[in-house]
Amino acid sequence: MGKRVLEPASVKAKGSYSPGWEVSGGRLIYVAGQIPWDSEGRTVAHGDIAGQTRQVFENIRAVLAESRATLDDVIKITIFAADIRYRDTINKIRSEVFKPPYPASSQVAVAALADPEWLVEIEAVAFVAD
Repeated sequence: MGKRVLEPASVKAKGSYSPGWEVSGGRLIYVAGQIPWDSEGRTVAHGDIAGQTRQVFENIRAVLAESRATLDDVIKITIFAADIRYRDTINKIRSEVFKPPYPASSQVAVAALADPEWLVEIEAVAFVAD
């Protein structure tokens, strides 16, 4: 029971993510897409992808804490970026936030997020063993 990273020899992960995870005997926590808002609901770091990405991860951390979980429990993230050119910056910060074994990850560039000031939105799934 618990969690186990899936890393078949035929699938190479390049970067700070794992190909997959297997989980059993615990709690799954689904974190809705987090945006670069501070605790007052104000967009932070206008025009700064690094600042917005850091705020988003802080928001994810806060949501997880409500369920007695941490970023170490995250097994999957999905990143929505307003521009594919943000990829390297987002990946650098993701590598600072997570340590191996990394969460499984998907990253997509989207035409727009719900607010034109937002440059990134990230959702997460975490697992906590019983």
